Amino acid sequence: MPKALCGVSVPSDALSDLLPDSGERVTVRRTGSLDDGSTVCEVEVDADTVLVISGERIDAGSSAHDILSSRLSVREQKAADGGSVAYTDQSAVSLVRCRGAAVREEDISTLVKVLKPARRDEAAMKKFIRRYTASLKEQRPCKAAS
Repeated sequence: MPKALCGVSVPSDALSDLLPDSGERVTVRRTGSLDDGSTVCEVEVDADTVLVISGERIDAGSSAHDILSSRLSVREQKAADGGSVAYTDQSAVSLVRCRGAAVREEDISTLVKVLKPARRDEAAMKKFIRRYTASLKEQRPCKAAS
């Protein structure tokens, strides 16, 4: 089980609840870097891509609900953490809001999508996106103001 996805540590129990019940080998392929603006990680189980996580720096102001609706056309979704998280059984979005005099005003959006044969589980998705976002926040990803 990978210890990190896209450079963000994630508890293995939060990730394993989304992965298929069977499978021998888990690998992660990463493209890009959040420091450069965007990153994508694909989690594979036995060569099948089962989970895609993308992170990007975006202009401040969008809501997690709006991003999930526009990027994945998801209408029925639940919210958590004061609206900074939106999720379903197969997808989720979270926002880290960068605000204050010392940081560049922007948001960091994380989008998670489960692909078959991974498990679609609403409670597991909520747990995963919340823990992933908490780990990302611990890294202090907001950039200094110019």
